[in-house]
Amino acid sequence: MSRDPNKFEHPELIEQFIEQCAVAGIKVVITSVDRDYKEQYALYCQDREPLDIVNKFRKIAGMLPLRLQENTYKVTWTLRSNHIVNLDDDRQDNDKSRAFDFAVVKDGKATWDLKANVNDNEIPDYRECALIGERLGLYSGRNFKNQDWPHLEIKKEVDCSIT
Repeated sequence: MSRDPNKFEHPELIEQFIEQCAVAGIKVVITSVDRDYKEQYALYCQDREPLDIVNKFRKIAGMLPLRLQENTYKVTWTLRSNHIVNLDDDRQDNDKSRAFDFAVVKDGKATWDLKANVNDNEIPDYRECALIGERLGLYSGRNFKNQDWPHLEIKKEVDCSIT
């Protein structure tokens, strides 16, 4: 799992997102860009499996173990994430992530408070950031059934070719 924008299919979009959030008075940090399947599975197990099972899969994925209180909330809702890359095959079309996660920075620390409003403009910052991402042509996790406000991904293009 990395935070490297260059692991994203269009790293310039991450740069533009960060810049436009800053213009809006919101500092953001990128928290996740790409993951392999083992990491995604370990994250998916969180709050769905007992702590010993979660930590078993985290160890397999090369991740640090969780404490009991950290295994009380879900961090992903799917095993088919657009974060997942596969560098172990010969296909280059799956070597880059198509999603990234971010956090709003408040008082020098990442905050997961969805009501945070560091720029004092009456609009919650996560909502404002999601809208900024959408203006850049990204799909926002706010539109998911299980809303994922700090998530943005490249819209899937529809293949309209006739075969």
